[in-house]
Amino acid sequence: MTQPTIKEVVMPKMELSKEKIVEILESKSPKSLTEVYRLLGGGNKLSGSTAKKLRETVHGIEAILAENKAGTAKSERLVVTPKENRVRKAVKKTAKSPSKANIPRHSKNPFRAGSSYGLLVDLIASAGSKGIGKPDLIRAFSKASGKDETHARYDLAVILSASTDSERKHRSCRDGFALIREGDNLRIKFD
Repeated sequence: MTQPTIKEVVMPKMELSKEKIVEILESKSPKSLTEVYRLLGGGNKLSGSTAKKLRETVHGIEAILAENKAGTAKSERLVVTPKENRVRKAVKKTAKSPSKANIPRHSKNPFRAGSSYGLLVDLIASAGSKGIGKPDLIRAFSKASGKDETHARYDLAVILSASTDSERKHRSCRDGFALIREGDNLRIKFD
C-alpha cells in the first residue's frame, strides 16, 4: 500500500451556497459561525475570510445565530461548601510604618531629612567622639527605621563606602563626610 500524498489528503474546497447555509440554519439551529462552518464540512478553525463570506452570503446570519444562542442560556450552578470545609480568609495586617526617630539631625548631614542614609549618619554623629559599634548601630537603625537587620546592613554598606580606608565610594553615598573605622567601632568626620 502506498501512502497518500499531501495533495490527496487536503480537503477539497467547500461550497458556500446561500441555499445550503439557510438549510443548515433552519434544520440544525447552530449557535455560532464556527458551528455553521463545521456543519458545512469545514475543519476545526474558521478563518476570518471564510467568516466574512458567510456573513456576505446570508444577510442577518448573526441575528439568527444570536436567537439560537439565546434559547440555550446556561444556568449558573450554585456550589455550597460544607461549613467545616470552608476556608477562612486571612486577616489583613496593616504594614509596619516606621515611627518618627528621636535622633537629632546633624547640621552637616548631606542626606535628605527622613532618608535611611540620613538616619544612619545622624545615629553615628549622635554617638559623639567615642563612636558606636557596628552591631549597636544596626540594632538602633532597625528600631528607628522599621527595617529588618538584613536591609539595615544594605543601607549601612553604602555609608561605610565613605570610610577613609575604602578604595571606592558607592554612587549613592554623598560627599561631605568620612567614616573612621576602628575595628567594629564607627566615628564620623564632616568636611
